[in-house]
Amino acid sequence: MQKMIWPVYIDSKKSRNEGRKISKEYAVSGPKLTEISRAARKLKLNPKVEDDKSYPNSWWENSGRVIVEKENFSKNEILVKISETIKTLRKK
Repeated sequence: MQKMIWPVYIDSKKSRNEGRKISKEYAVSGPKLTEISRAARKLKLNPKVEDDKSYPNSWWENSGRVIVEKENFSKNEILVKISETIKTLRKK
């Protein structure tokens, strides 16, 4: 099953109303598509990047999205894992 990951879902600078899906405690500041893709690859989620897409609530921003495949995790769990992986990658 495929799950869409928009950068806004894990962006700590966005509010829940703007589309953030996880708590600020887990979210990262200004996640980039490349970071999300690298983190998803590291978690073996088979990511596909679509950089020409726009998040519906902010259609004027060409933010892009990453599509991942994972069946045994909820979307929320995947978002938290990707976010945590990005944090570790940024520390290096």
